[in-house]
Amino acid sequence: MRPDVHLTPGCPWYGLSELRLPNVDWCEAQRCAWVVEPANAWSNLAYVGVAVVLAVLARDVSSRQLRFFAPAALLVGVASGIYHASYTFVLQVFDFLAMYVFCFLLLTVNLRRMDVMAGRDWWRRFLQLVGAATALTVALDFLEIPIQGIVFLLIVAIVASEARLARGGEGAGPSLGYFVLSIGLLATASVFSLLDVTRTWCQPDHPFLQGHAIWHVLSSLALLAAFLHYRQFDTRLARGEP
Repeated sequence: MRPDVHLTPGCPWYGLSELRLPNVDWCEAQRCAWVVEPANAWSNLAYVGVAVVLAVLARDVSSRQLRFFAPAALLVGVASGIYHASYTFVLQVFDFLAMYVFCFLLLTVNLRRMDVMAGRDWWRRFLQLVGAATALTVALDFLEIPIQGIVFLLIVAIVASEARLARGGEGAGPSLGYFVLSIGLLATASVFSLLDVTRTWCQPDHPFLQGHAIWHVLSSLALLAAFLHYRQFDTRLARGEP
């Protein structure tokens, strides 16, 4: 639900908040400060930590697409952190752009594995998809249509494409342990986020125990598990890239 309470004049982010507020009101109480939602903002350091781990792991892969996992995870952390620090729609769009970067990174890997997308085209197609989804986000928000549905549909598309590949598209079939772990972490994270936004579990003034903050931590681990799944295709992905 879109919040009714605006930041008051004199608050650091007041000007941007007056342009448009984000379309969701998390449980954490908003503060008149440079970091409006501290727990929801600082919990994004989990993505930064995962990005560092991914950068180390990426030293052993050849595919440029797989190497992009680390900067993509870093972008998610920075964008989400700034969004929750500001509590503004303008920077919520930046947050969604970052989520699209990671979602389309996974989806284009699967499209390449399905031979639907050529390795030489993935970067251009990837940027086009991220740009289109971001533009759609702005349009849907002004129509008061929940923009979180776009991310949900992308996750469904990733799972569906992986399921199709697992049914026999790649020889004996890939190992799915890390992919299942990734989806499990994401599902658990979603439960905490839902409990938060519905006020089922809500302590507005708690300094760190917020459901949406837990979403950040668990979903960052889901990104790491996703990389551990996709790196088994490194040789094939690298072969098709320029």
